Amino acid sequence: MKLFLALATGMLLAGSAMAQDAGSVASACPVPAIPVVERPTKPERPALPSCVNEARGTHNCNNRVLNAYETANREYQASFTAYVAQVNSYIQKLQTYTREAVAYAECERDVVLPSTLING
Repeated sequence: MKLFLALATGMLLAGSAMAQDAGSVASACPVPAIPVVERPTKPERPALPSCVNEARGTHNCNNRVLNAYETANREYQASFTAYVAQVNSYIQKLQTYTREAVAYAECERDVVLPSTLING
């Protein structure tokens, strides 16, 4: 009986030391920060002037209408380029978060998982 109590006490002390080690490792597992949600708005393409016949590839527009359409189209292209940059930036943040979340999960797994696998 004394041998059993000695073994049980030893196991409790060893378990306490392992729990303290696990606590120090757990604090070493960096929790990833969730990126702020970004929902950039896709710009709308300017409407084709009514004086353009797209099917035939012709127009009967005056220069003022054509110049206004070209200006609107350049502004659209600049806005669309900025939109693509915003989307790509957000995707990069999400990919970084995903990598950090996987690293966090693996770190937590290593804390919980015994150093040797239990067979049986």
